[in-house]
Amino acid sequence: MPKDPLEFIERLQQKSEPTRKAIATFIIVTLMLIIIAVWITTFSIAPSESAIAASEPSPFSLLWNFTKDSIGQIYK
Repeated sequence: MPKDPLEFIERLQQKSEPTRKAIATFIIVTLMLIIIAVWITTFSIAPSESAIAASEPSPFSLLWNFTKDSIGQIYK
């Protein structure tokens, strides 16, 4: 594997289109799996914080209440 990223890209550009698509698919799936794994592990990092967060309203409920209030003000 070349050390220079530009050399790697040039070698990749010389490959056939199906090969490039297969490499792109592999890289995308690998990155998605890494992101999903990190996301899932964040659920188990701090279970004691969930009790604190339960007393605070969620951002979605705040947004929903703001939207309802705004629409209510418009149609008064």
